Amino acid sequence: MELIKGETCPSVWLKAVEHLTGCPAHEDFDVFLGIATPTIYSASDRVILDTVDAFLRDHGGSRVETVAETLFPLSDYLHHGAKGVYEVYPKRIQHIRSARSNDRRWGTYALRLLEPRLDPKKRKYVPLAALVTKIRDHGKYRAAHELNVGPFEDDIEIYDPDRDRLRPYGGPCLSHLSFKVYDGRVRLNATYRSHFYVQRLLGNLIGLARLQFFVANESGLEVGPLTINSTFARLDAGGGGGGGDGGRWGEGDITRLIAACRKAADAEATLPVQAVVAPAAGHTPLPSAA
Repeated sequence: MELIKGETCPSVWLKAVEHLTGCPAHEDFDVFLGIATPTIYSASDRVILDTVDAFLRDHGGSRVETVAETLFPLSDYLHHGAKGVYEVYPKRIQHIRSARSNDRRWGTYALRLLEPRLDPKKRKYVPLAALVTKIRDHGKYRAAHELNVGPFEDDIEIYDPDRDRLRPYGGPCLSHLSFKVYDGRVRLNATYRSHFYVQRLLGNLIGLARLQFFVANESGLEVGPLTINSTFARLDAGGGGGGGDGGRWGEGDITRLIAACRKAADAEATLPVQAVVAPAAGHTPLPSAA
């Protein structure tokens, strides 16, 4: 078990993969990652993001942006607002799903948050929309009275027994999302049953930060810390590259990747302060890796 803390998503990713290099078989259980400002990035963060993305591209893995979009459709939100998230994105993914003759139940984590469900009284609701409504209502009440008496919370289960219980392997790695509001900020805690740290982690962190930004922005609140619990963390290498994405890289490739990212992080100490502060306000999603 390990607790790894830092300010930004790329900097915590780097600390996390460095931790796994020293673990037996390059894997560990119950690795907790704490990101204080998940939607802010520095100059070295940009370099780390570009370096990881180029590595995945050159080795046949899924790009950072591709992984991030499975958690939250930032492009649809930026182009169409909340309607793009609730209406445009699900229709686009459903169209892609209908063309997959081999697996028409395929989808993304974001789609699981947006697919209508039935409550015990058979009333239809959309999990993400219901969450935002509850937080928005609570946040306004709290702000009006300037109360600080305890957190509001809501959880979303990602695991779906109807579609996932019969899979011996390859089910959703993300299991659970827990949102809390405290002191006017939306906090997010995500639990992963299994986590590939080369192929998936950085994209996962960025995607979750964007989801957190959406919930906070639509609720009129600020973005708080992001916490990840990787119940099983692995520095994925070898054939397949982790996660079945077709990428191929070995331990030597990972060593060189980490060294390049550490060089970028260490170089930040020599930069003037104004060069390492995000140019936008502190609640803007991390940019595209493209």
